[in-house]
Amino acid sequence: MREPSAVQHREAAKPLPLVTADTLHNRKTELDVMIARRAFELFEARGGGHGHDRDDWITAEVEVLRPYRHNLKESAEAVIFQAALPCSFTPEQLSVSVQPRRLTISGERELEVECVGDVGALVEKRTERIFHVEELPVDVDPSGTIATIKGELLEIMMPKVTPVNAPREKTQAASSGR
Repeated sequence: MREPSAVQHREAAKPLPLVTADTLHNRKTELDVMIARRAFELFEARGGGHGHDRDDWITAEVEVLRPYRHNLKESAEAVIFQAALPCSFTPEQLSVSVQPRRLTISGERELEVECVGDVGALVEKRTERIFHVEELPVDVDPSGTIATIKGELLEIMMPKVTPVNAPREKTQAASSGR
C-alpha cells in the first residue's frame, strides 16, 4: 500500500458508523443482479456464443465494481483492515458491517466526468462502487470495532474476542486405575 500524502497527514480521521449484516447482504444481492445483467449484455454483444461466461462475468464485475488495494493485519489484541480506496469516499458513502468472523464493506459515490470532444464538452455521470467481504482469521468483537476514513485510507480496528472462563491448565480425567 502507498504511504499517505501530506494532505492526508493534516486531515483528521472521520468515524464511520457500522451497519447490520442484513443491510449489506441485500446490497450484495443488488450488485450480483447488476453484474449478471451486464454479463448477459456482453454475451449478447458477442452474438450469443457460448464458452465465455466466466470472461463475461469478470468483465462485468470490473465494470460495476472498482478494485482497490487492502491488507489485513493481526496483532495480539486486534485485527486491523486497511484499504487504499480508489476515490475519495465520504463516511456517508461507505457502509461497514462486522460480524465475529466476517467484515463487509460497501461504498457508492456519484461522479461527474467531463468528456471533451469535437462537438464540445459533455458531462457524464458515473457511479463508483466498491464491495468487499473479508473472512476474518479469528473471532472479533463487533461492538468494539472502530472504523475511520482519512482521505483515501480506510482503517477498521476490530478487537479480538478474549476467551472468558477458559481453563488455564489442562486437567486429566480421574480414573480408578482398575
